[in-house]
Amino acid sequence: MNFQIERFTEPFDAFQRLLPEWEALDAQLAPRTPFSSPTWCRLWWKHVRRNTLRARDDFFLHTVRNRNHQLVAVAPLMITHKPAVGPFRIRMLQFIGADGITEVRGLVCGIEDQDAVIRALTKYFSLHCREWDLFRWRGIRKLETTSTSLGDFEADNFLPAYLVELPPTWHELAEKLSSNMRKSIRKSYEFLARDGYKFGFRVRDGLADLPAALGYFFALNAARSKAKNMIVHPDQFTGYPQHSSLIAEFSAEMANLGMLCIYQLEINAAVVATRIAFRIGDDIYLYFSGFDPTWQKYSVMTTLMAETMKWCIANHIKRVNLSTGSDLGKLRWRPAEIRYYNKLQISPTLKGRLGLWIYRLALGIHKVFSNLSRAKRIPFEFTHDPRA
Repeated sequence: MNFQIERFTEPFDAFQRLLPEWEALDAQLAPRTPFSSPTWCRLWWKHVRRNTLRARDDFFLHTVRNRNHQLVAVAPLMITHKPAVGPFRIRMLQFIGADGITEVRGLVCGIEDQDAVIRALTKYFSLHCREWDLFRWRGIRKLETTSTSLGDFEADNFLPAYLVELPPTWHELAEKLSSNMRKSIRKSYEFLARDGYKFGFRVRDGLADLPAALGYFFALNAARSKAKNMIVHPDQFTGYPQHSSLIAEFSAEMANLGMLCIYQLEINAAVVATRIAFRIGDDIYLYFSGFDPTWQKYSVMTTLMAETMKWCIANHIKRVNLSTGSDLGKLRWRPAEIRYYNKLQISPTLKGRLGLWIYRLALGIHKVFSNLSRAKRIPFEFTHDPRA
């Protein structure tokens, strides 16, 4: 298939010209996520793009059109220079969203067109190989069929995500869960009632509620990250004002469109657990969460998730996207797994081979420090009674 590929190096020009077509293309994707939208990419570039001596991100978006000039794919790319200048810098071609808060990155493209688009782009970038050293492909949905078209790519890994198809009633959903999961949900309610606590479930979705709701979210997400004897969840917001600013502005724009849901569990009028979600078409995308660890023994996140599922069913949501990463809290809902595959393409130049060596070295160092960080976690201890 013959494609026309166009490069955009000016963000304002790209987002202005492509907005209606990009939004229409994004609406056809399945499953939907907020990160493929032009709004997320535009705000990411506004708040998170780096321009320091240590690293510089240059806008490098490309579009792919068919012979009828219809938009088939958007590749929201950037070139990251590390360091920003000098003869020893490595030029990493990657998708916008290289951070800890953009959960899915990759082509904005229908899965049926993915193979042909990847072939066209790999050929295109091979012809321009002196402009980059490494290309980090992300979000490839059909590795089995695209692997033959990826040329001399080096396999990296994959990112799992989980979807729950919702039946018409909560009873039907609960019946599909394991007996242990049903017991966990029941006990999360019973333990609160046993100790005399009454909970409230709230959904904050308007601009007036947003500042307070985000305040609770940032505080509880930070508290969750510090909890010991639990799966490590790094705090991506405290100390990262650019991340907080992105989430705040993106949430405001989603609230204006009626696409924001911030779920809260309250006990004794205090918010003890919360989660940000985005309503995209018939889907709910569950984003970051947080809770007060002093309420851990009451399984408040389990209660919040159960109430969230009930709310989604009552509001005719068809699918709940539990987001990326495999952990027990997601797998207990018996979701369907989808995989986003990652690949590393190497420029056939001396700089490309050097970049590969540095990339492997950096990954090894990162793995060592991650393991050390986990090893230093100490058992969780309750420091005070949550009823105090």
